Amino acid sequence: MSFKTVNPKINEHCQQSADNNADMVMMVVLSIQQPWHAVGVQMRDYKALGADSRFVWGNKRKTFDWLQEHKEALYRDAMDAKTDSELMQAFLQVPGLGLAKAGFCCQLFAGRVGCIDVHNLRRLNIAPSVLTMDKKCQPETKRKKIDAYISACKSRRTSWLWDSWCKLIAKKDPKRWVDGDHVSAVHYDYLVQ
Repeated sequence: MSFKTVNPKINEHCQQSADNNADMVMMVVLSIQQPWHAVGVQMRDYKALGADSRFVWGNKRKTFDWLQEHKEALYRDAMDAKTDSELMQAFLQVPGLGLAKAGFCCQLFAGRVGCIDVHNLRRLNIAPSVLTMDKKCQPETKRKKIDAYISACKSRRTSWLWDSWCKLIAKKDPKRWVDGDHVSAVHYDYLVQ
């Protein structure tokens, strides 16, 4: 279940409703500083208990609370986005999302941009400054940072970023993962379980 197979299913699911999109954003937030295999358990707990989930705390709770109030507007902004920059800006509104995780949301929502996380940063020898952006910076600076991030993703292709990351995760933990396709497939499973 490579990017070409699983990503369109995820995109369709996320674009069906504001609630599905909010669940996707929470999956992305729950994945911050977590091993990918742990996200499925966290998503089940979050979906069963919402704000009472033991995984929805600190900044993740701020994201959850923001989504309760703004998920409809976020969904409209994402659906209306015509460019990668507009789509990134939609997800960068969300508290708790920086450039990498907003890029991951773009990848899950529309198969665009991509996630340059710590794993990708190291293995692709990308300058860490590509990931840094103060959300309170001037609009022109923000636009330049978003454009630089998008450019870094496009130079590698969204599908390649996804597939190669999934293969890397599988290789790092072969007792848990069959292969990269297995890692890829659980993105959808975690979201719809």
